[in-house]
Amino acid sequence: MDRERPTFTEKFRQLKEIFSQAAHLRGIRRLLGWDQETYMPGNGQENRAEQNALLSEMIHERITSRRTGGLVEELFEAVSPKVPENDHFVCLREWKRTYNRQARLPSSLVKELARQSVIAHKAWAEARRSTDFSLFKPVFKRLVQLSRQKAMCLGFEHSPYDALLDEYEPGTTAREINGFFSDLVPPLQATVYKIAGHGTCPPPPISGRFPIEAQRVLVRLAATALGYNPASGRIDTVLHPFSTRIGPGDCRITTRWSKSDFTEAFFAVLHETGHAVYSQNLPKEHYGTPLGESVSMGIHESQSRFYENIVGRSRHFWKYFFPIVKGMFPGEIDHLGLDGFLKAINRVRPYFIRVEADEVTYNLHVYLRFVIERELIEGKLEPGDVPDRWNSLFMELFSLEVPDDGAGCLQDVHWSGASFGYFPTYTLGNIYAAMFLKALRQDFPGLESAMEAGDFSPVFHYLKENIHRHGQRYRPVELLGKVTGDKPSAAPLVEYIDKKYSELYC
Repeated sequence: MDRERPTFTEKFRQLKEIFSQAAHLRGIRRLLGWDQETYMPGNGQENRAEQNALLSEMIHERITSRRTGGLVEELFEAVSPKVPENDHFVCLREWKRTYNRQARLPSSLVKELARQSVIAHKAWAEARRSTDFSLFKPVFKRLVQLSRQKAMCLGFEHSPYDALLDEYEPGTTAREINGFFSDLVPPLQATVYKIAGHGTCPPPPISGRFPIEAQRVLVRLAATALGYNPASGRIDTVLHPFSTRIGPGDCRITTRWSKSDFTEAFFAVLHETGHAVYSQNLPKEHYGTPLGESVSMGIHESQSRFYENIVGRSRHFWKYFFPIVKGMFPGEIDHLGLDGFLKAINRVRPYFIRVEADEVTYNLHVYLRFVIERELIEGKLEPGDVPDRWNSLFMELFSLEVPDDGAGCLQDVHWSGASFGYFPTYTLGNIYAAMFLKALRQDFPGLESAMEAGDFSPVFHYLKENIHRHGQRYRPVELLGKVTGDKPSAAPLVEYIDKKYSELYC
């Protein structure tokens, strides 16, 4: 008797199992990455590099096997209707995209990139501490070479950089990113000049005595108030803050601390809370499928930038939290008053460090990195020339002379992980966040009053309902259109910044 042919449902189950296994392996790889940044002994680097390479190879082999490709093609053609409301279609659409990208990459290239990213991280950390790019240069050169190979394997229409950018923001090109910056950079620079010309000196940074243990209590309180579930995460200490999703019920935050300025850790935690809350509220029942994954890094960064800046640096937020902070650190910020404190945490001045930049100059920092990354991947800039190119661009944008590599091209962790194409998603995140704010205010006119009373649930529930729960059901631009009714535009961000900083400084 002939065996019955597997049904669509059975084949879909088989394909789902393959991608679920890959998701669990990625979770293990992220756990190793978190350990590498937090607790791994320095001498564990060599072994960790091999572990990372092996896991990456295992993931790649599962996703690119002949069986996987056959199931993807067969089921994608058979699924009906082809609309985002059809769960099967969404999964198959994204699985097909993943398979097509990964199948173009040789396993040897995937392994070597994974291995070198671990080796490069240690070299970067040592170079950063020594403020000496030459210590990072050899492995950085190798990462750029491998990333160029990756772009060529993936293929592109206009620029090899598009192939890498597409990994983080599907469908977006360098031309489009450059267009956003063309709309942003001139008005942002004009705002900086306007504030400087107003004659108001930037307020001094926050300075005082802020015990680390008290800061730990404060950041947990703030993260929890904004919707972070501490039972499904933890907060640890690192050189460069990040968040990571190990899996459902395990979304971790990291930060760094300053005893003299609590805002360094505080705003880093708010930023990572935005990421973690998004990750915690992706549908657990769909973990291992596209419906349980975030849609893009631009949307992800919109959540972090929304929490850190639009909420966290607003008057409404601090009307509630300022008395709490005063109580936790008696006498340290009382002299500022609420108005003085708001100016201090929103101080606008050209500065070297991106993660400490204000909202006005932040996107100028991202633009600099975008230009350099694009030139590197397109072969117009050699890795060894990055410090000079960085310093030259920084002078053009900020009129400041970079003192050393630590305050310049070594300040970010991203390039040590070969994350070329990631930086533009920060600016996309800012653009999206301003658009989400505009839509949220229209839907919830009492937003500011609620925040002043310590009720941040309107923000949390709005983002969860409109963004988090959808997973990858909609592509980034489509999701943005459903939430805001508009296409991506820098105009709302320019409007938001102009209004906020005119009120603060003028």
